[in-house]
Amino acid sequence: MAEDDRVKQACAYLRLLLLRPGEYQSRWTTGPDTAGPGAEPNDIDYAAVAAVLDGGEPGSGTVHVDTVDVDTVRRALTGVELSPATLERFIEAFDLTGRHANRLRDVLRGSGATRVITGDALRPADLYQRGGPPGYETLAMHEMHTLGPDGRPAEHQTIQVIRSTVDRLDSYPYRFDTNELTVEVTRGGKVGQRIYRVSDSLYAVDIQLTHPLAKGESALMQYHTTFFYRSQPPAEFRRGLARATRDVSIWVTFHPQRLPKRIWSASWDGLDQGRILERESVELDEQRSVHRRFDVVERAIVGFYWEWA
Repeated sequence: MAEDDRVKQACAYLRLLLLRPGEYQSRWTTGPDTAGPGAEPNDIDYAAVAAVLDGGEPGSGTVHVDTVDVDTVRRALTGVELSPATLERFIEAFDLTGRHANRLRDVLRGSGATRVITGDALRPADLYQRGGPPGYETLAMHEMHTLGPDGRPAEHQTIQVIRSTVDRLDSYPYRFDTNELTVEVTRGGKVGQRIYRVSDSLYAVDIQLTHPLAKGESALMQYHTTFFYRSQPPAEFRRGLARATRDVSIWVTFHPQRLPKRIWSASWDGLDQGRILERESVELDEQRSVHRRFDVVERAIVGFYWEWA
């Protein structure tokens, strides 16, 4: 990854982390947490962030000896310049988790395992890409979907086993319904650099497999997604599978600050404006989660939907 792209990617990820409702955002602003769960994220107040980096609350006057000026913060959060030392200052001041901190360091070093995806990444010529037969089948898929304190999707982990149905399969298209997220591949490949649309509501990026698969050869993939929805998506998580998959598990975990009033396991007849075919009321477990395992899913859309309390 070129140095300029490394800096832009790290800056974009850092900015998205600070804008997402939660602990990081609350350190520099009251933001949407006090405005209500449906409020839009505010733009970043660079002076307030600089105050946090200097060890104090905004307006407190408490600063480090080596202060960080507002221009340095602005340059870091707009993709102009981010040095390793400045990044460490952000990590320390905002007490970033080990996973977030390590991702930022890896991206700044040029790792191809993580890709930050924003609306700016979509060029006009890349708006739509129509594909032919997929070239693979999914043997097993396990999905863990986590919602944040604002009720919006926060993180998602997928463990998937695919088998090639063609000679020399070298990539897998990962699809999602937002253009504000990061994708990290922890096993089985790396994230491609080109982001494209596959429909009016779906985007995709290719996961480049560790090595091309011969026909009949299988591979285990594990990838982690961090979401940054700017508006409240539908209260549901759905997974569509066209080809027969014999081992599908879905977990959805809710944040203690935003629990559903009711929740159902369901199947639908389509992705866009889909009609519910079957549903069954389910209850949260002690981990604030719901879970369902399917022995076989073929040409079906399954998952959960809920009503907020």
